[in-house]
Amino acid sequence: MPRMFDILRGKKDGGGPGPDETHKTEHAAPEKQPLSFPKEILKTPSPMQAEKEDHSLVSKKLIFAVKQHGVDNQERADEIYENAVADIKDLLVQINGGEGPDQARMEKLYDLLDTVFNQLVMGDNILFNLCEKNKEEASLPYHIVNVLILSSVIGLSMGFNKSRLSHLGLASIFYDVGMASFKELAQVPRLFTEEERERVNLHIGKSLEIVRKAGSINDVVIETIRMHHERMSGNGYPSGVRGDDINPYAKILGLVDTYEAMTHTRPHRPGMNTHKAVRFLIGSMKSDFDSDVMKIFINKMSVYPIGSIVTLDTDEVARVISVQPRSPLRPVIMMLRDANGVNVKEKIVIDLSMQDFPAIKD
Repeated sequence: MPRMFDILRGKKDGGGPGPDETHKTEHAAPEKQPLSFPKEILKTPSPMQAEKEDHSLVSKKLIFAVKQHGVDNQERADEIYENAVADIKDLLVQINGGEGPDQARMEKLYDLLDTVFNQLVMGDNILFNLCEKNKEEASLPYHIVNVLILSSVIGLSMGFNKSRLSHLGLASIFYDVGMASFKELAQVPRLFTEEERERVNLHIGKSLEIVRKAGSINDVVIETIRMHHERMSGNGYPSGVRGDDINPYAKILGLVDTYEAMTHTRPHRPGMNTHKAVRFLIGSMKSDFDSDVMKIFINKMSVYPIGSIVTLDTDEVARVISVQPRSPLRPVIMMLRDANGVNVKEKIVIDLSMQDFPAIKD
């Protein structure tokens, strides 16, 4: 059976090219006209289509992943997450040394994409790592890995085929590597001045320079990186394009990059809790993001995203460990503290969608 991301190694998977597997070039100019994408890429599938796609993509991959790696468990998910961060740190070290990612490094990144995808197919445990507060909050490697995971979650939820997932995953790894050139400026403990903001915005060009050094990155990935700060409202950069002129993968990347940044502490501000961040996205920031991407994101992350700490109407405290798309107000929770504030020793898991009581009050 071919590996998930063999398509990026130039190996055939027997299925032929996807609709968005366009020509590859070593040097793609950032100012070129946007590539053409099928408009239905980001459309939410009908129930019948979703059932078919889930069976052909997710179910078969789940069986294969379980055979290869076993069932989803937190210890394995944590290991995969930390290994992913280590791989991205190594990539940045190579880049900071003035080198582009060599073939050996690219092979490791392809393996990383395989591993993260297989883990997400098996379950949501790896998403816990996105909410841990003992991480290096402002660290670029953690930010990149978090965005990779969230982007992959949306891609899977949309029933993306192999080529679409590979394009989105590779863009998620490289889209922000140019920020390494602005590390000191990014650590300033205050809001940027207009001049500083314009300087930091140049990280897109830096990321593209690095990607071109790899020598084999698809035009679709390059276009995604170039447009990940464009917005549906036209208020983005570098070109101020809007609506369907934005690369579909860049729409996904732009949303999850914004959400990830909002929910983690930065030198000039504390991180928001996940619930508040979701409210901002569907409120004052709604016009900036594609409605189909937003719908999938909210259905997956829920009103109470995985990792959220919630208080029940019994005054018990719990952590959200899974969400039910058909019941966004009643996720699966794991108890943390009882009504007296005492830590719970036993691992008690409750699927709130299966019962009427208790309910989340805060």
